[in-house]
Amino acid sequence: MLEFLISSASRRKVLVYLLNNQDKEFHLRELSRNIGEPAPIIKRELDKLEQIGFVLSWAAGNRREFKVNRNFLLLPELKSLADKATGVSTNRTLKVKRTFILKETLEKRHIWEKRAKEIVKEYGGYIERQRPRHPAETRMLEKIS
Repeated sequence: MLEFLISSASRRKVLVYLLNNQDKEFHLRELSRNIGEPAPIIKRELDKLEQIGFVLSWAAGNRREFKVNRNFLLLPELKSLADKATGVSTNRTLKVKRTFILKETLEKRHIWEKRAKEIVKEYGGYIERQRPRHPAETRMLEKIS
């Protein structure tokens, strides 16, 4: 699912990895090893993420260290999105709002079809329509008649 929102596979990997390890600091080679992508590709993605403020970086000796910016405005939303996309469960319990049982659904459909037949009998086919019928409505009426 995440691939439809973020087209770059390497950016997805970097984002998900950093979101799952928010408290740690990484240098470029370490990220490259852990993610399994070449260092230049990781560096390019980190530069883009740093431009929007998602990643903080600083020089540490002769290497550059990176860390997730905990004050990034969209951090909770990105974390939630990444967790849902990768299948990691969060602390919140997902609740099913409504389940459809086939038997109940078929009974409701039967009642609706019965009422549609009553309306056709009551008003007949001589009533002028205000708008053209939807193709699904036309098929349903053909089945009833």
